[in-house]
Parts: sequence; structure tokens; C-alpha cells
Amino acid sequence: MAHRLPVLLLVLVLLLLAVLPAVASTVNIYGDFRVQSTFFQNQNYTGWNQSGTQTEDTLNIWQRLRLHVDLATSEHLAFRLGLRVNNETWGHGTLTAANPTTAIEVYQGYLVFTVPDTQVAVTAGYQPLSLPQSPVFYDSVVLAADSGNSDTAALVVTAPLVGDTLGVKLGYGRLIDTHRTYETTTTQVGDEFDLVFATFPLTAPGLHVTPWGASGIIGRSASLPTSIANNIRSAGSFLAPAGYAANQTVALWTGAALTVDALDPVRLSGDVIWGDAGFADRSRSRRQGWFTDVALEYTGCAWVTPQLLGWWSTGEDASLANGSERLPAITPAWGPRGSFLFNADQALTQASMNTTPQGSMGVTVNFDHISLLPQLTSLVAVSYAVGTNAPAGLRRAAAVTGGSGGYVTMGQDLAQGEQLLSVAWEHDYALTEAVHLILETDWAQGQDFRKSLWGRRLVDKTGDAWQGALGIIYKF
Repeated sequence: MAHRLPVLLLVLVLLLLAVLPAVASTVNIYGDFRVQSTFFQNQNYTGWNQSGTQTEDTLNIWQRLRLHVDLATSEHLAFRLGLRVNNETWGHGTLTAANPTTAIEVYQGYLVFTVPDTQVAVTAGYQPLSLPQSPVFYDSVVLAADSGNSDTAALVVTAPLVGDTLGVKLGYGRLIDTHRTYETTTTQVGDEFDLVFATFPLTAPGLHVTPWGASGIIGRSASLPTSIANNIRSAGSFLAPAGYAANQTVALWTGAALTVDALDPVRLSGDVIWGDAGFADRSRSRRQGWFTDVALEYTGCAWVTPQLLGWWSTGEDASLANGSERLPAITPAWGPRGSFLFNADQALTQASMNTTPQGSMGVTVNFDHISLLPQLTSLVAVSYAVGTNAPAGLRRAAAVTGGSGGYVTMGQDLAQGEQLLSVAWEHDYALTEAVHLILETDWAQGQDFRKSLWGRRLVDKTGDAWQGALGIIYKF
């Protein structure tokens, strides 16, 4: 019966669309389909998985589908339904010749409406949600929607405060509720992860700045997915007894996103962010740190946009006893535009080295929107990164969390002295307005990885990473 559920779901959606025009004034259907062939050699700089226990397959063919249905009774009331077949390779999972696994997901479902006779807008439901980050960097280093791949069950209210000059956005999200309605015993435990946030976008001539703040309450019994746990907890919190001591632990973030275009065509962008998770808990469970980025762009040239982008973050010190000195995060998806080191809004999937921005610093020189030929747009980006983490701190973190590939990973979490260099060369050719042919070619090199930290076996295996991908995207 389980294998029939996606088919039944699709039938229900089609029936819904058949009857909805009677009650909805507009039904808007749109989305995208993409398929690509990717050659990727020396992922993780070794050709192995992150822990060095499996060998890579260098050639894969990927496919994905996104389908959005907007149902609107007026310009003030609408519902968004999002369906997807997530990124999968040909011959595996859903895309096998026999006995395919099910993969059709409802990944968005939320209401969008305006309170009558006001300018107050509300979105309620499972929706893409990001904390502010200047737009030249891809999404937030704390909480990112990642182009709708990481959605959140939330209620968000947006309203103007001073005309078009100052606004406010208030939100509440329940990220995790492990036991849902009832606890496993008659004793109440903290098993949720709740988040509240506020942003205050300010627009003035030549200036856009958005101060923001967020607070999370993490229950001791909340089952954090590994990706969230590794981003928000300290390595010391993995020591026995693991986790937080308090039933409810508080996390705080504050920051500001800034764009200055008063000197147009020169544009300056940047962010300053501070976070502290577990400050009232055991010292070894605390994680607090800073992150900042800055970008300089020249937009006055018709055929290219040169960009200089940089970042810096606090890194781990040598001790686990005082917790972590890296910025805590929830679901980060940050990256300088064009960089192969980071998930930086590349058109195709499996297209970055997944470097951890916290605990690193670096610079990207990017030549974006190169348009020398009709229908062809290209990008060239060179990135350099170095670690800000104390080697002893990462070594102790790896020792208590299972080595590379767990809490920290060689080539992604960088110690002081470890360096990364990458070059990205990407092309987008518009076959038609709706169909684009994408070519991505990338190279990355890791330097001075520490054998005392990661072990001789992993470091001796390191080599240059090469990636080449050819794909087609249809947007409808």
C-alpha cells in the first residue's frame, strides 16, 4: 500500500485542480525540471566519503522536479502547494528500472493573506524561511531556505512601520517536536525546538539595512537531526553525559544585513552576526561566535559585473571545557556568489566542496554576468579560504565525536594553516526562454591538511578535486 501513496496523492491533486476554478479566481502552476550528468573526482579531496570508509563513483546522472500550485481567490488571499521529486540519480531509488522507491513529496503548503483594510501580510504553514543576509551572498549562515529545499513550519507577519522606509517582520517557527501530542511518560520533558525572530528592514536613499534578532528554545529531549546538532552544539556537549543539562536551553542571535548603493554603480554589501547557544548551560555545552562578510561590486559595465567578496569568522580555541567559539547555526546555506567552495546558488546539484564558513576566513574574486555572446551568460570565480580554528581544538573535537565525517570533516572544517583554493567557470545558454543549457567546470585544491589532526591515511590520500557537469533546465 505504501508504494501507492504518491500515485493517490497525485490523483488527489489533479482532482483538486479540476474543481478549484469554481472557487478560486486564479490557479497558477509553475516549476522546473532539470537533468544533468556530473563527473566529480576527488570529492572531499580524497575520492572517499567524509570519513574515508567508502570510495566515490565519479559519474552520476541527476534528476529533479519542482511543481508549485498557487491557488488565489484574490490578490490578498492565496495558498501555495509545493510538490517535488527531490534530487536523485538515474538507476537509484526512485529512478530504478524495477521496484522504485517512492519520492513524491509535499514540501510546501502555506497560506498567504493580507489582513482586511491593512497592509499587514501573513504567511502560515510549511514555508521557505530565511534570516536576513545581504543578497550577494547565497542565503543565511544561520537559518536558510536554500531555494525552498529547507522549509519551516512557521507563522510570519510582515507590516510597515513608517511608510516605505521602515518595516517589521515577526515570526514563530516550530522546527522540531519530537513526541508531538504526548510525552513517552507522565513526566513532562522539553522535546521541542522553537524559534522566534524579528527583522526591521530600513530603506533610505542609497541605503538598505536590516537589523534582526532571533531566539531559540531547545528542549533537552528534542531529537536534533545530525545536521542541526553539528551546527548548533559544541563538541564538548558530546561528552558523557551528552546533550544539554537544562530541560530548556536558550540560543540567541543578532545581526544586521547592509547594502549601500549611494555610490552607484559601486555597491557595498555586508553582514555582521553574533550568536550564543547554551550560555546558561554547562560551560562545555556553550557555543558562541561571530561571523562577518563584505562585498564590493561594480555594476556599471554592460557585459560583466566584477565582485570582490570576503568573510571572517571566529574559530575554535584549544579547549573543549569552555565550549565552542564558532557561530551556532540551524540550517546554514551561505556562500559567496560563484564560489566552488560553498553552496552558492549553482544551477546544478552536487556542485560544491561544502566548506564550513564558521571557523574560516577568505576571499572570492568573481566576474559575474559575463555576456559576450547572445543568449550566453558566464561566470568565473576564484576563491581562497584558510582556517581560524586552533588545530588542538579541532583535534579534540574530532576525538570525542568520532573522527572526520562527524562533527568536523577534513577539507570542510579548517584548522589554522590549512588552506583551500578553487576556480569555478560556469555557463548558461538560453536555448529558448524556458529551456537553458548549463555547463559547469570547477577545480579545488586543499593544502597543508594536518596529519596530527586528521590522520596520515586521510591526508596522504588528498589530491585536487575536479568537477564537470552538463545539464538542461526547463522552467515552466
